[in-house]
Amino acid sequence: MEHLFARAKRVKLAVTAWDLSSPAALRDIPRQAATAERMGFSGFWLPENHFSGSAALSAPLILLAGAAARTQSIDVGTTSLVLPIRHPVAVAEEVATLDQLAEGRLILGLGRGFSDDLFQVFSVDPSQKRAMFKQSLSTMISAWAGERLPGAGPRDIRLSPRPFQSPNPRLWIAAFGPLALKQAAAFGCPYLASPMESLSALQENRVRYHEALDAAEQPRPEVVPIMRTIFITENSRLAEQIKQALIDEMNNRGSLGREDDPAFIVGSASYVADTLAKYQASLGMNYLIARGRIRGLSETDQLASHDALLQLSL
Repeated sequence: MEHLFARAKRVKLAVTAWDLSSPAALRDIPRQAATAERMGFSGFWLPENHFSGSAALSAPLILLAGAAARTQSIDVGTTSLVLPIRHPVAVAEEVATLDQLAEGRLILGLGRGFSDDLFQVFSVDPSQKRAMFKQSLSTMISAWAGERLPGAGPRDIRLSPRPFQSPNPRLWIAAFGPLALKQAAAFGCPYLASPMESLSALQENRVRYHEALDAAEQPRPEVVPIMRTIFITENSRLAEQIKQALIDEMNNRGSLGREDDPAFIVGSASYVADTLAKYQASLGMNYLIARGRIRGLSETDQLASHDALLQLSL
């Protein structure tokens, strides 16, 4: 079977952690990262979420430090580290230290946050989140470049250590709407869309993003990342069960797309390959983060699907 990855070797394959269901699962993150590296993935990614019970993941940088220490070649990344709830100099220091630990393997995905509970608990005015994000990221970029830190008065205080990557770690910005897309474009960063968005929504946002890049006089980034919930199985009954579970999950979040344009890719290897070919053709996708955290599936089932995805690239 000739398919997407047989024709185009430029697509890097990465995964999110497949089990974040409990504190015990968080302790298992380094092993999951090492497993992903051993399987042949290019990247291992963690989200950030707060106040979600046993599945909360509030400190992805700490967990990625454990992942980096257990791996040697795989990229480690955050899908959306929330900046407005953090002090920018503290983030710059922590990120620089993590990038040194990972020897330049860090990709820092950044976001503004969207939860009212999050903003209330951290005393953040949600109407100011974009301005806070812009100021924080600008401060971090200056700090990583070795410029004087703000607020130090006449003293010459600079960040140390600086990141392993120069002048800063690779930066991606989570963006789901027009304002966020403009902000990503203004910084000249690749944007990472929500895994809940349909292909048609991604296509519309790609046009908006390119227009915003042109308006900001920024070049188009080389990397075009996409994150999708993916499960490969030749068992049609299991595929239908998983699709229904994902539909139910998305309905609960109020984010279900059209039935003929779902925000997940579940089915046989040939179906998944053909669908991903559409993503590459219409979006220019060259970095795919497979999100495999599907309720009710064992690690064995999820890793079998991940292995099948890797086989598509042979």
